[in-house]
Amino acid sequence: MSHQVVEDKRAELEALKAENKRIKDDVKQFQGLQKKLIDTFEYEKKAFFERVALQNSHIPYLKFKADSLLIEKCNYATRVEKQVYHYLNYARTRPKEFCEKFIMPTYDKNNWYQRTLVETMMNLAPMGTLLPGRKLYISAECHAKVSGKAGKVGHSRIKDPKTKQKCDEYFMGECISYGMDEGLDVILQLLYDYEVPSLGHRKICLSQWYSNVGISIQPHAVYGYNCVLDFD
Repeated sequence: MSHQVVEDKRAELEALKAENKRIKDDVKQFQGLQKKLIDTFEYEKKAFFERVALQNSHIPYLKFKADSLLIEKCNYATRVEKQVYHYLNYARTRPKEFCEKFIMPTYDKNNWYQRTLVETMMNLAPMGTLLPGRKLYISAECHAKVSGKAGKVGHSRIKDPKTKQKCDEYFMGECISYGMDEGLDVILQLLYDYEVPSLGHRKICLSQWYSNVGISIQPHAVYGYNCVLDFD
């Protein structure tokens, strides 16, 4: 066998080795992608079944009942503030029932705010409760007191005439109700969100991204009462 033939065979062998390595690398990459797809599928399947199970279970409502007992023991919340917690958590954990019980009796389908609220709550999946947060309460109480005495509305903090200081803004989301002194009325006002095209208050109250809220209801020089809810 000539030297050239040996070199050709050697080159052919090297090419076959390189091709074999490429095929093995491709197979390994494919197996990795296959595993990733299988893991993703299993995760999505598990998450889907968990969502379905949660929607068809009493877990959120049972947690609502248990957390209601904790809220009742909150020593800094007043009777009305505890009512606000109760009805807010009721709407979150039992949206369809809340809608049928408190909204449908006076439902006007020609009212856009009422119609969109009914559509939202009748199709809303139950979500977690909101528990009291001490720092959130301090933030809400300060704003409710200062703006209430001044007769101001809105979320902007103003200086307390006595301390010359502004209230701390410790929250990720904030809702304010005016003129209501009962818990259910406060929550219904925020959920209807009349004259607020963005429906910002409704969206915050029914958001799954919050876990705590500080609630303070105080006298208001113009509207009688203002209730501040600070969420995080």
